[in-house]
Amino acid sequence: MGSSFTVFFDGTYWVGVVEVGEPDGSVRAARHIFGGEPTAAQLWEFVRRDAGQLIDAAMASPAVPPGAGPKEPAERVNPKRLARLAAKEQRRTGPSTAAQAALAAAMQASATQRKLTAGERRRAAEEQRREVKAAKRKARGRGH
Repeated sequence: MGSSFTVFFDGTYWVGVVEVGEPDGSVRAARHIFGGEPTAAQLWEFVRRDAGQLIDAAMASPAVPPGAGPKEPAERVNPKRLARLAAKEQRRTGPSTAAQAALAAAMQASATQRKLTAGERRRAAEEQRREVKAAKRKARGRGH
């Protein structure tokens, strides 16, 4: 069960992504948004203070099975093109595609949970309003 922590610039913010590999080959991931570019001292402080929480968040996220990343092309690829693709992949500094899929699955799960709790809160508020309205109606009917 290997893990890695990658810090990269996503175009807007500096983001840290922790990827935790499972023995069956699946990947779990969580991210932390730093905002501005973190210094080495800030990264060490983050790892010392908050890395455990980030790993716990990754372990709580849904696992993405192996092979969820991009598929290999079925046709034969020109060797020069293959060399360019390999060089491009080595220059890439972001998280793996499996980690991106794990983050997307975690965001989808949290969005679903958020929708459920919002619906429950809305139904509870409507019930409360109905009870207040019924109590007022009852009080008016008794001549109070």
